[in-house]
Amino acid sequence: MNKHHIFDQYQEFIIFLLIHVGNSDFSLKGAEIEVILAKMEDYFPDIDDMDELRNEFVNIQDEYEELNDSDINHLIYHNYLNFRDKQINAVRILNDLQEVIMADGLIHERETKTFESIKKLLDIREN
Repeated sequence: MNKHHIFDQYQEFIIFLLIHVGNSDFSLKGAEIEVILAKMEDYFPDIDDMDELRNEFVNIQDEYEELNDSDINHLIYHNYLNFRDKQINAVRILNDLQEVIMADGLIHERETKTFESIKKLLDIREN
C-alpha cells in the first residue's frame, strides 16, 4: 500500500481510519481491536464469517504498519477525495473513531491529536 492507494470499498477506508486512531498511541490494544471488529461486522454485513473479518482486519493492519505518518495522511486525504461525494457519513465516522479511542478506558493525547487531524483532513466540522 502506498500513499496514493485508493481502497476498493468505502468500508475498507473507514476500517483503515479506525486502525489509524487505535494505533495513534503506539499500541493497538485488545479492547480497541474488539471495537474495530464489531464495527467491521456493521460495515461488512455480507460477511458472516468472523475469521474472514479478522483476516481483513489483519491485512489492513499489516499494510498500515508499513506506512509512515506522511503516507498515512496522504492516503486518508486521497481516499476522502475519492469517496466524499458518494458515501462519507461524518457523524458515523466521528462516533466510530471516538468508540475506538475510548475502548481501553484511557484517552491518550496522541489519540486526541489524531482524531482532530482526521477531522481536519476529512474537512469534518462539528456543529
